[in-house]
Amino acid sequence: MAVAGPFAGLVLPVVAALAVVNWWLESVKWRLLVRPLVPLSGPAAFRATLSGTTLGLVTPNRTGEFLGRIAHLPAPVRTGAALASLPGSIAQFTVTLVAGAAGLVVLGRLAAADLPVPPVLLLALAIGIAVPSVLLVRPARLGSVLARLPLPKVCRPAVNALAEGKGRPAPAILALSALRYLVFALQFVLLLLLFAPEVAWLQACGAVPVIFLITTLVPTAVLTELGVRGSVAVAVLAPLEVGALPVLSATFTLWLANLALPAIVGGVMLVTARRRARA
Repeated sequence: MAVAGPFAGLVLPVVAALAVVNWWLESVKWRLLVRPLVPLSGPAAFRATLSGTTLGLVTPNRTGEFLGRIAHLPAPVRTGAALASLPGSIAQFTVTLVAGAAGLVVLGRLAAADLPVPPVLLLALAIGIAVPSVLLVRPARLGSVLARLPLPKVCRPAVNALAEGKGRPAPAILALSALRYLVFALQFVLLLLLFAPEVAWLQACGAVPVIFLITTLVPTAVLTELGVRGSVAVAVLAPLEVGALPVLSATFTLWLANLALPAIVGGVMLVTARRRARA
């Protein structure tokens, strides 16, 4: 089912609107994660989340997102907030692994032998969701593990909050992560159907989670992330006889809407926050 006719013109506006929904969901998750340390309003959490995309864009696999977020927080709680973001990362990683395994099931009958990464290897990696899932569902266990490490005293309040389960609604964090993943995947599926009408709906729904899985596991940085994303997408869709140019166009549009433009806006917010802190 390709996007054609009058509906084709709606794809880009819908993708842009979904990008806002994507980061709004992430901001809600951020509010829940730091609530034991500092209360945040919705707009403040959204500004912090966008600022995180700025630093995340220049760090491997966007691992520096939390640095941009905590810059908007009071200095005494920044270290604790950085630690508090860990369950959110675990949740998103778990969702990516589970969805990637499901995507392999869909693509398995179509081009199992031609996938860029052996399906057996990807399924084995998907099994690794057990450990982060336990830490996510039982935050107290995560806090117990961290409490045994020689962490600075400034981290103790956050560790204690984890150990006591305060403000850590793990099911809610997991649900928000899943919703955000669905939004992101829907954007990519719509863009693939727009730029590559020859791709079937089922094929796109199976390929997109596999692409996300591989790109999550491959270390990337600002200068290589877009190239890696595009290369992986082309490789995964190649067995389905999809041209490279349409796939790269869809990948670039997705990157632009969800990362590049929010990073620019977040950068302005980050500079503004820095200036206010110095004033």
